[in-house]
Amino acid sequence: MNIWLTIGGFELAPTLVTSLMVFAVLISFFIICGITIKRADPRKPSEGFMAVIEFLYNSAAGFVTSNVNDQATRFVPYVLTIASYLAVANLVGLLGLIAPVTNISITLSLTLVTLTYIMVSGIRSKGLGAYLKDTYVGDVPKVMLILFIPVNIVGELSKIISLTFRLFGNTVSGVLLVALMMQLVIFVFNLLPVVGWIPGLFIPFLNAYFDVFAGLMQTFIFCTLTMVWMKASVERQT
Repeated sequence: MNIWLTIGGFELAPTLVTSLMVFAVLISFFIICGITIKRADPRKPSEGFMAVIEFLYNSAAGFVTSNVNDQATRFVPYVLTIASYLAVANLVGLLGLIAPVTNISITLSLTLVTLTYIMVSGIRSKGLGAYLKDTYVGDVPKVMLILFIPVNIVGELSKIISLTFRLFGNTVSGVLLVALMMQLVIFVFNLLPVVGWIPGLFIPFLNAYFDVFAGLMQTFIFCTLTMVWMKASVERQT
């Protein structure tokens, strides 16, 4: 289902409209979380929704610290935010909405924001000079710098392609596969009405796989790569 929206004479694409809906849901959820945390009594054991909030935060904190270090809790808010967005953005397919990450502009934007955050974090942790040295030079003989610096620059730029097209490609391939399966069902049903409904039994399973399992897996991979590159960015090379 595609939802079009016109604001001030500008027509927004369905993926952007869905993305704005995801933002609205997440903002509302985080506001409710903030109110719940503010009203919670720290002297009492957490229960109900507060226990869910603690579980989500502790899971994100454990994921970040296990991939970076024990002092990396400052990265938890960003990782939790990006993971929440990607998870919900993929799950909206179960509601018949088009996933925002099927728009390459959105996946590219997420990638650029993430890599900028990693770069800024690295500069804040090590200083500009040490960050540039560790990222683009490394511990190589000076005679090899003319070779290694261009290679490292290409390596950094390739991260943009890696994150963007991995997320975009896997999501779009799932959407196309489900769409082709639906066309096959229609074709078979028109050809053989008696058994034409049988292929349609597989569509809910395909939809669930690509929207739930594959979507959450891509979220995990995106966040894992973010943390791996964050570790390399903020820690000094020996």
